[in-house]
Amino acid sequence: MATLKEVAEKAGVTVTTVSRMLNKPDKVHPSTIKRIQQAMRELDYQPNEIARSLSKKTSNMIGLIVPSARNAFFAKVIDSMEHYTTACGYKLLLCVSNHERKKEIEYFSMLRANKVAGVIIASHTQDIAESVSFDAPIISIDRIISPSISAVCSDNYSGGQLAAELLIRKGCRRIAYFSGGVTLKGLSASLRQQGFEQVLRRHGIEPIIQTHLEDRFISMKYQDIIAAFWESHPDIDGAFCSNDILAAELIRFATKNGIAVPDQLRVIGYDDIDLAELYTPSITTIRQSVEDISRFAVESIVHFNDRPLPSQTIFPVHLIEREST
Repeated sequence: MATLKEVAEKAGVTVTTVSRMLNKPDKVHPSTIKRIQQAMRELDYQPNEIARSLSKKTSNMIGLIVPSARNAFFAKVIDSMEHYTTACGYKLLLCVSNHERKKEIEYFSMLRANKVAGVIIASHTQDIAESVSFDAPIISIDRIISPSISAVCSDNYSGGQLAAELLIRKGCRRIAYFSGGVTLKGLSASLRQQGFEQVLRRHGIEPIIQTHLEDRFISMKYQDIIAAFWESHPDIDGAFCSNDILAAELIRFATKNGIAVPDQLRVIGYDDIDLAELYTPSITTIRQSVEDISRFAVESIVHFNDRPLPSQTIFPVHLIEREST
């Protein structure tokens, strides 16, 4: 790998000039910048962004903390965040917490040390806001963590309402809600459930709630838990799942047990990940715009000095009807 000294020699300038071009390009003549950039391309020189950040107040890096990289929704978040970060001339530092509060706190310390321009976090742990002290902007996605931390989310309450209204229009009367095991304050799935229940009760239908599934986005125990739940509620004719993976697991259970979808059971998921359209039957779902959320979060950090962060930004969701209803 080429060094700063080699770049300087090839461009016919001093190491100090190369360093100045990287950190304060406005102090270097345009023709000199062109010579240095040409030398960098020919030598395939890659600046060390972390090292550069140590000499500046902030770097051109943005931190992203997610609870999982295996989950399809967060994989989509990572991909979209990387796209918009690059488009803004920044780089993404990805941190995966595996739902561990300690890891999230450690990542904040690491990102602070590297002087990131800001942090985007999708926290699924309790009370993380109490342990975070950060000079750069913090934006929470998928959850409202604290009044002091800006949140960018989809209209999850409305999403739950849309799901309930569709199941009722389709004639369902024994309607269940399936979600993960942990209910955190402000978490998107909690708001989906609230909107869903509100519509059902307004129509005189008492929702059947299942909220004890594994909450780490792994389907190891889904089938056994769904089977046990079904023994207690064999007459369910409609189900809303808090994500598309759960919806696919429920349809898989139904297929294995001779329950026809949608003739005997109508199923709605949430997120509209790629699986939803590819599954058989294809899954009716509530689409939230990961692209809009990612773009807004990244641009809010990039332009933080020019415009204040709003406390909450809510993007609309859309009902996508497919074969499962």
